[in-house]
Amino acid sequence: MVTDYNSAMFKYGYFVIVANGRVTAAGEDWGQTLNSYKPGDNLGVVNGVEGIVVDVIKGQEARLNGVDVMILLEERRLEKLSLLEYFRTHVLGRLIASRPRRLTSRPQIQTDFQGRKVRAVGKAIYFRPANESFHDFEVNLLLWELGEDWFNAEMAKPLEKRHAILKWRHERNEQLERHQEPGGDPSLPVRAPMTGSCMALQVLADDFYQIAHALDAPKKVIARLGDIHQFQGARYEVLVGSVLARCGCSIRFIDDTSKSNPDFIAGKSGVEIAVEAKSRHRSGVLNERGAFREDAPAEIKRLYEEALGQNPGDMPFIIFIDVNLPLTPGVPPEEKKWVKEAMETFEHRRQEGRKDSDTALILTNFGWHFSTDTQTPPGEFVIVKSENPQYPIGDETWTVLERALTEYGLIVDEEEYNKLLNK
Repeated sequence: MVTDYNSAMFKYGYFVIVANGRVTAAGEDWGQTLNSYKPGDNLGVVNGVEGIVVDVIKGQEARLNGVDVMILLEERRLEKLSLLEYFRTHVLGRLIASRPRRLTSRPQIQTDFQGRKVRAVGKAIYFRPANESFHDFEVNLLLWELGEDWFNAEMAKPLEKRHAILKWRHERNEQLERHQEPGGDPSLPVRAPMTGSCMALQVLADDFYQIAHALDAPKKVIARLGDIHQFQGARYEVLVGSVLARCGCSIRFIDDTSKSNPDFIAGKSGVEIAVEAKSRHRSGVLNERGAFREDAPAEIKRLYEEALGQNPGDMPFIIFIDVNLPLTPGVPPEEKKWVKEAMETFEHRRQEGRKDSDTALILTNFGWHFSTDTQTPPGEFVIVKSENPQYPIGDETWTVLERALTEYGLIVDEEEYNKLLNK
């Protein structure tokens, strides 16, 4: 097996202030920390124009624009007779290779019509209040699919006994209320720092949106999402399906339980890939009874062995396993306990002379739901590829899949993004 470690990478977006105070995007790149730049830094001189960092924006405001860190730049012309600052468009854009803000299954489709917001998701059309944000719409879309009966039954329970989705929603509502401007218009969207639980809800809603926008939403998976006892497994299937949908894959969920089958088949460029997704259940987490123990093993060997039994045997086969732990952004990938456990598992298999029949194992950890703090670090993943798989996957597919995993958790309201650029 060949291991690709994912060190924490943060997406930087560069924005230049041009004439009349307008802001224009100048490119994107990646850094290993959130603190690569500070106000006053000089990014260099091109054709007599230097780029100066005037502000560094992080948190939810940056995520609204599809990045972890926004770098706001002024451009200054170095002319002997001109000491005043003035700005030009896209000078730094020639230095930084631009690319799409993030991978999506399909671009967002929305317009304003007769005082309402009209949004298209897949084949469905929704007429919504003009001031409803895209983030609110995604959450509402998820709740609509779960159904009014489900919602009312869960809301009748005490908060501590409700489904995890509605616990997260409760925290989100409280967070928005805390940041509502006193005396402000209650119909207007509210900006608030995103806690880990809020992040867990928003990312789930975005996953569902990505699938529903490009594919037929799987009804059986939706039903399992609403079931407290089946939620975690269904939620991870939606997560993995969403990641692959962003890679441009078609997704065919398999409902036949009469025999061993993978969770779904992903298709891309005429190649089909069997996918099995498993998430480590932990006491006290995601509706599970008991008390959480962080020192409990990830049980990667058990989950991996179970997943191998779902291999159809006639196509590439990828296993996804989520270790379901709090995020540890300060710990290098190779030092994380769950990564060490995975490496020990494969060393034992090698010593036993066991052959791996899968194409790759992807270990993930997107444990935002463990935290109520407003610090939401990026997710974590490690890819373990078979050295000589019977059914390999092309480098192009691996490149886009690794990008989708790296970007996972970034949610961009494309309409708001465009307003920022054109204000």
